[in-house]
Amino acid sequence: MTDHPIKRKIGLVALYIVIFFMLREWLLPIVVLTNTGHLNLFLLFVAICLLANIVHLNGWISAVIKFAFILWFLMYVYTGTKVFSIESVLTLSSDLQNSWLALMQRDWNGVENSFRSILFFILLWMTIYLIHYWVTVKHTIIHFLFVTIIFLVLLDTFSEYNAKFAIIRVMFLGLLLLGALYANHLFETNAVERKGIKYIGVLIPLAVMLIASTVFAYAMPKKGPMVTLPKSLSTLMDQQGKSSSAIGKIGYVEDDKKLGGPFEMDARIVFVAKADSKQYWRIETKDIYTSKGWERKKGDVYVEVFNQNENIPLTIKPGSKKDQTTAKIEMMKDFKFIMQPYGLMTVGNVEPDVSFYREIDGEKIRSLKDENEIALEAYTVSYSSPKYSLKALKKTNANDLEKLSKDYDTYLQLPKTLPKRVRKLSKEITKDEKSLYGKANAIVDYFKYNNYVYSRDKVAIPGKNDDYVDQFLFDTKMGYCDNFSSSMVVMLRSIGIPARWVKGFSEGEEIQNVAGEQKAFVITNNNAHSWVEAYLPGIGWMSFEPTIGFEGFDNVLDDVKNQQQPTPINPKKEDKEAKQKKQKAEKKKEEKPKEEKQKQEKDNKQAQKEKTKEPVISKESAIVIAIIIGALTVLALILVLLRRKWIPKAIIAFYRMKKPENISIDHAYHQLLKQLEHVGLKKGNGQTLQDFAKYVDERLSTTHMSKITALYEQQIYSNNYTQLDWLDIKESWEYLINRTSG
Repeated sequence: MTDHPIKRKIGLVALYIVIFFMLREWLLPIVVLTNTGHLNLFLLFVAICLLANIVHLNGWISAVIKFAFILWFLMYVYTGTKVFSIESVLTLSSDLQNSWLALMQRDWNGVENSFRSILFFILLWMTIYLIHYWVTVKHTIIHFLFVTIIFLVLLDTFSEYNAKFAIIRVMFLGLLLLGALYANHLFETNAVERKGIKYIGVLIPLAVMLIASTVFAYAMPKKGPMVTLPKSLSTLMDQQGKSSSAIGKIGYVEDDKKLGGPFEMDARIVFVAKADSKQYWRIETKDIYTSKGWERKKGDVYVEVFNQNENIPLTIKPGSKKDQTTAKIEMMKDFKFIMQPYGLMTVGNVEPDVSFYREIDGEKIRSLKDENEIALEAYTVSYSSPKYSLKALKKTNANDLEKLSKDYDTYLQLPKTLPKRVRKLSKEITKDEKSLYGKANAIVDYFKYNNYVYSRDKVAIPGKNDDYVDQFLFDTKMGYCDNFSSSMVVMLRSIGIPARWVKGFSEGEEIQNVAGEQKAFVITNNNAHSWVEAYLPGIGWMSFEPTIGFEGFDNVLDDVKNQQQPTPINPKKEDKEAKQKKQKAEKKKEEKPKEEKQKQEKDNKQAQKEKTKEPVISKESAIVIAIIIGALTVLALILVLLRRKWIPKAIIAFYRMKKPENISIDHAYHQLLKQLEHVGLKKGNGQTLQDFAKYVDERLSTTHMSKITALYEQQIYSNNYTQLDWLDIKESWEYLINRTSG
């Protein structure tokens, strides 16, 4: 008795729906952890692949549909609205070519995202084909379930992804799928029709048992871990490379004891801010410079507690209340502290039992719930950006520094080992400025006009006897924000101006600007940044941006000529003094000794030579490797297309290598049934072996199948079968296997 085709199709659809949700548990953490996005499009591709298997779509048609979807995805995601245009095709072709060359040179960072997406789609395609084979041929999904559980457990242990509920869902779906497949196998092997009542009667007890055991396991108390688990890979990546010559990852970390060294870019999203305008996001300040990095003051941490929507006591006062606005923060990383816009007033839109505290020394604001630090997923901040009067800034002078209380001595700390030439340089470049504001801007301008270079690649690490700031100012003149900001803080302190080192994130990238709505800014690890805050008597704490290439702040009101137009906080000086300084710098540059210029040219040539060193793989080797890979690909394609020809030959060769006494008649007979099924000769449900053998013999005009089947049935009902049995059927068996290759 056979099942009705519609019933079989409905059963297969139900199984594939379960498989779809299991595959979703694979895709979800991958998309979340890699910030890939477009989860729904990947799920749509999974649905297309599963649907093609359900309807038994022709292999070539199925492949064309899948390739078309992948091509559409690449153009839609990586070329915008120019889908299937000549420009988009050329863009993708260029990406593929660049990625291939990068692979040949083992430059993994040079592989384009579009090429990585192609590889991911191919992997997804192969996975779905393998699952289809397990479900339809092997009638088991245990391998896929086992791998999925291991995958989620590893992610939960070594990454930021919380897979607790995902594991529960996968266990439930996987065991339900295993039970359904086993039930199908029982119905087929016993030639029982899968009527609705019988089928549901088998699955209901299984589902009830799974639900009960899942609820029981979840509700039972759990024993704590025997050992402390390692930190997530993301955290380890964020903290690596700071103290060694290895390339580190950019991003916010709390440990700044050892600065220096190159780093790699990291586009993982940290948070999204919806605000009226772009701005810097402050996290904390540090005040102890150690000659290698920055530390906080040792001892107890004093804090000040406040609730949501209460005014926050910060040392930088907000601007006017009429300019007050709000920003909504949506966090993508589990940071247990608040992102602070300048002029922060209140934090709100969180659960009622959430409170906050400010660390008085570093001004980091942490969130609390039940006296435990927590990471908020979203919150709003109310702020009013501070405004500074240019007239008042020009009146700041060094005499007022002597009137400051001892509380500011912390912000004048410098190590005893600081080289004298740092202090000398600081005094030299600020001696012509009368105001403290002018002195601070003179340091900013010094970096701009004296051949300092922003770089994240060739950044030195101070040796045992080197000072981090001294090395940057005099030896390398090359670095990123930490080099520029640390140097400015040290130089300000060298001339008696209190200053502190600030950490946080720069503005980020604007992603949308809908009329009437706030702008949205995406802040990634690449936006991790450091800058400077200086204390100017009569003004208070004020932020400065010394790093080359960054726009900085825009909070100074030019009221010298009764104009209320905002000008940059670090404006380029266009007055006579600035022009004279620039001319002096150019004159000094021209007066450099000829030997020094030659030395500099030699160093530049050497650096260029090192930069253009021959690649790991020569061009000729890359061509040879490409030819080999291409040949192997073509060979693999030919083998797949001609598998019906060579697989039967390989099976016969495999059995001929075995000794007759080691060959299982049962295994050989079922191998024959599989090969016959590949050529359309499939045994029907409820059909006896003898009837099927006659059907095969009629189709192939032979009697070999009936002979083999008779001997096979003798083995089933007899326990005294000798090794000569294989020799009796060997010729007939090989004949039929060979016929399946025709």
